[in-house]
Amino acid sequence: MKYPLSVAFVALAVFANWLASKYTVHVPLTQFVAPAGVFCIGAALVLRDWLQQVAGLWWTISLVIIGGGASYLIGDAAGWTGLQKIALASLVAFIVSETVEAAVFTPIRNRNLTAGVLASGMVGNAIDSWLFLTLAFGSTAFFMGNFVGKAEMILVGGLLTAARRAMLPSPSTRTPGG
Repeated sequence: MKYPLSVAFVALAVFANWLASKYTVHVPLTQFVAPAGVFCIGAALVLRDWLQQVAGLWWTISLVIIGGGASYLIGDAAGWTGLQKIALASLVAFIVSETVEAAVFTPIRNRNLTAGVLASGMVGNAIDSWLFLTLAFGSTAFFMGNFVGKAEMILVGGLLTAARRAMLPSPSTRTPGG
């Protein structure tokens, strides 16, 4: 499970940066607008927590760097100048927000994985939204759209985490032989 989630995480980071460099979107259920990569990053915030559960903190931090670096290199090779600035902003914002997110997630995850995913995702979301928009665009005009769009994805991720936990209890709660 570690490798498919890792590939999905890096792919989401690259795709989110490309989308953010090209398009804006309307955030469902609101009047807000955000850079189009918002939903990919919302999903990536949840995947980071899942990956930490499966592969550990240092593995996930290395994937953040790989995703940002890949975005930058792809943007450079393809001549997408806007993507390079977005990739660097994403890398800085992601490292800062994911570090804080890990500090929130790590103590909560063993008591309640779903609560850990939701709490850390929302904290990471606020930091990532502000820092990314400030560095990439020099403005926080899209903050509410960025925050709410990612929050919608984090809530979906929280529901998926709870559903998975209900269907497949953790090894410590299984009975012997089950």
